[in-house]
Amino acid sequence: MPCQNPKRAVACASLLAMLALLCGCGIDSAPPHRSPAPATPAVPSSTITASLVVPASQITRLANNATEYQLADIKDKPIKCGPLSCRLDLHAERTGPLSVQGSGDTLDTRIPFRTQAAISSRGFLSFLHGQAEGAGVIETHSRIAISPTLQLNSVTNGTVTLDNGHLRVGPVVTNIAQLWNDNEDSLSRPLWRALDKQVAKLPLRPRVARFWADAFRPIRASRSPATWLVLRPEKLAVAEPQWRDGALVLSLALTGRAQMKVQDAPPDNAPAPLPRAGSLQSPAGAFSVAVPVLLPYDRAAELALAALQKKPPRLAGLAVTFSRLEFLPSGQDIIVTTRLCADPKWDLFGWFASCGDVSLRGVPVFDAAQKVIRVDGLRYDVGSAGPVLQAIGALGRSDLTRLLQSKLVFHEAGPIDHLEDQIVQLLAKPQGREVSVSAHVETLDISSFTWTADGFWALVSAKGQVSATLNL
Repeated sequence: MPCQNPKRAVACASLLAMLALLCGCGIDSAPPHRSPAPATPAVPSSTITASLVVPASQITRLANNATEYQLADIKDKPIKCGPLSCRLDLHAERTGPLSVQGSGDTLDTRIPFRTQAAISSRGFLSFLHGQAEGAGVIETHSRIAISPTLQLNSVTNGTVTLDNGHLRVGPVVTNIAQLWNDNEDSLSRPLWRALDKQVAKLPLRPRVARFWADAFRPIRASRSPATWLVLRPEKLAVAEPQWRDGALVLSLALTGRAQMKVQDAPPDNAPAPLPRAGSLQSPAGAFSVAVPVLLPYDRAAELALAALQKKPPRLAGLAVTFSRLEFLPSGQDIIVTTRLCADPKWDLFGWFASCGDVSLRGVPVFDAAQKVIRVDGLRYDVGSAGPVLQAIGALGRSDLTRLLQSKLVFHEAGPIDHLEDQIVQLLAKPQGREVSVSAHVETLDISSFTWTADGFWALVSAKGQVSATLNL
């Protein structure tokens, strides 16, 4: 017998021991010890502040609607003219284009006009009458405010300047400017109210309501896998309107929470009713968006296993194949458990393969420079020293660690860069012809990273500028 020789007997014994190890198919090590995974961090609120700009041309058009045909038209109004009882007919109309400008919360309008007045006495002196014409300028000052229901309100007053067109009715001599001043309640105040009515007609609430509702619409962030950027607005705040750079500017802020969802169909995100607006104190025109991004463990395991199976390695002369890989979160680290088989290269039929589960521990980190998630510091779990690791030996175990660590790298540069475009798209989503919105991302980075019970969790924070123009 070949093994009867003492030297050969030792070799045979070693071979038999090795074969016993290699035939240890299906022998599993004890499950690794785990503690509760870190809790999912609270997601900060996202705030979008924008300025709705109403150009002066739009306000001028509204003021034109209130003054286009006539400014005043009085028929047979009783008035006092000295010792006599008189009746007044007065008609006033514009003589040229009005101008609109403003300062702070005040809107100023200048209206050139002309007026015609006729006075006649009554009773036995009815044959006494007089006529006059005058030209002048109406200057109004409208203080504009906004209510929590997004209704624009204004309080208008003003002054009327007229030349002295004289009127004589018998012994009574007056002028048209005096007549206007004496009848201000009938002449000026209706004009003030007409201008206030036009300001209230600015369709601000419907435009903001559409802007609010459209913010709930999910935006597709990627197609494979299907990922959606979802914003859930919660609060609305507005600042008092201000006149800046030849336009009426309304600053508003939308506050809510954003998230990424991985699913084929668009997520259900029905718009909430438009809330009453709070008071906005901070400057408008900027946004700060925080979006949590989750790489689920099953998706990460699928990517890592595909990389390992693409080109099966050889360790310590053994062909190593991987059939399963999973991530098990723990409090201080994460456990990577894989099912592998080690088979000698001369074993053509796999009869001497040694298969089992191997568990390693490491700490997930995010490399901001490379925009990758990786598992650092891989080491074997204490209970993972099973037959399969004994089969590949110490050198093979070291090579296996390096191999696994090189495959546990998940590139997030593409999704993160793509997310920047999606944030711009979310903010600058077309609103039809009424509202034009533009946005620019200034900074975008990972502000927080951890692992949770569900996957690798990162918080993407973006800041930038946004502007909107209201076209009526």
